[in-house]
Amino acid sequence: MRVWRSAVLLCSLAVGCGGALPEEAIQEDERPEVRSPGEEGGEAPEAQWGRVELGTASVVRDIFPPPGDVPPWLAPGPSSLAEFRGRLYFAANFEDGRGGLWRSDGSGSSTVPVKEFPAPPIPSSRVPVSDLTRVDTRLFFVAADADHGGELWVSDGTSGGTKLVKDITPGAGDTHPYNLTALGKTLLFFRFVPGALDAPGSTELWRSDGTEAGTVRVRDMGPDSALIYSQVLVGSTLYFVFTDPVHGTELWKTDGTETGTALVSDLRPGPDSSNPFYLRAVGRYVFFLTQTADGLSELWRTDGTGGGTVRVEAFPPGPDTYNPRLLGVVGGRCLYLTLTHLADHRLYLYRLRVDEAGTVSKRRVAALPNPFAGQPDADPYITTFTVAGSRLFFAMAISTSGPSPRDVQLWVTDGTGAGTKLLHRPLSMSDEFESQLYTLDDRILFSGIGEGTGLELWVSDGTEQGTRMLQDLDAGPGSSYPSGFTRVGSSVFFVADDAAHGSELWVLPPRSSLASQ
Repeated sequence: MRVWRSAVLLCSLAVGCGGALPEEAIQEDERPEVRSPGEEGGEAPEAQWGRVELGTASVVRDIFPPPGDVPPWLAPGPSSLAEFRGRLYFAANFEDGRGGLWRSDGSGSSTVPVKEFPAPPIPSSRVPVSDLTRVDTRLFFVAADADHGGELWVSDGTSGGTKLVKDITPGAGDTHPYNLTALGKTLLFFRFVPGALDAPGSTELWRSDGTEAGTVRVRDMGPDSALIYSQVLVGSTLYFVFTDPVHGTELWKTDGTETGTALVSDLRPGPDSSNPFYLRAVGRYVFFLTQTADGLSELWRTDGTGGGTVRVEAFPPGPDTYNPRLLGVVGGRCLYLTLTHLADHRLYLYRLRVDEAGTVSKRRVAALPNPFAGQPDADPYITTFTVAGSRLFFAMAISTSGPSPRDVQLWVTDGTGAGTKLLHRPLSMSDEFESQLYTLDDRILFSGIGEGTGLELWVSDGTEQGTRMLQDLDAGPGSSYPSGFTRVGSSVFFVADDAAHGSELWVLPPRSSLASQ
């Protein structure tokens, strides 16, 4: 069943002023050939002077009691990791309902609570510490105490400087701020106001400077409205996808003021929806895909004005335009797109080059091989990606008739066919825990499965030789499920699970600089 292959299944039709973009001429040395590990001709990794050599990861401090019979990724453990003022801050929410804001320098003695929140008298009313968001010299987060309920808090990194920002819902009621986003030196967030009787609830946009007086409502977005979790920042403007009964689900923008919060363009006028998704910033433009209820799929570009919102490409109908996805932006101008071809069950990778005027030129980079193409329900799709240096790293999964993939592969591309390579397989094969790809510098950290090991800590510099397991944290066939990678200075913090400690905070320190050896 293809329902498992993507959150959105896309068919498409060329309409209006569109059709497919003209493709750039492919130079002979850039034809879409694809390398796999073991093939000859790959370049040896070059020395990276000044690059930090990674040391040995270790548990920072055993904070959490042994978990019950739950998967490691669902067990209580550090969450919402954030770098702030040269230290790591994180949320610690315990099984008994207690919560806290913690900090760490990477040693056990420096890993301490900044502010603790007792368990609520009614377990069902628990609001965990969450959404740590750095905004200039302040760290915002969501937490609850008995007097105020779930509200917005702020910290300067010290216990004395950690306080409630504003009791937006007076008393013990919960405001539940969500989607905390830094916009310059201001925090933006949303809240949902429940309705009464037959009246629907409404969504509000707020901003805060960390003070009670400076925490104000920007705009009431209207009844029966909701934020859709797809957004991107361009300069001092936040673009986001929002739904309401008047406009349907469309693209909006805000600069943090009431007058600057507006619908960008009602692409499907009235209550019908264009359903924008995969928002990507390229220069001063936002690119996004749309999908309508009747199955149309299109690529759009906007400069934030109605007149500057134009369709770039309408995909032709048929099996060659299934499940389009926008990936990362490399070098500020190159945006990557993938399409699944149902005829040959392969994933096709395209590069979209965008100039200053927003004009797009499209070139096919590669057709990625699918070793399961002859089997039923074996179609490729992208699970995650990241940009490191001048290359795009991405994970490609092969579907099954159920929720779990049959294979997940790590790939890299530099925008050429010869530079598009399979680096490692498999990554996480779970439908509940996805391998994270984390940009370290021009390398990435990720969780991968090796020979005789479970899901462990790996590193890649974009070459087959430089893609290797860093450490078997669980020391055996079990998995440590490393995730939540967060860099603080030259160290990387993350969360992992081993048999001795459960889900705890780990640190990967530097060993030395290659330049000094």
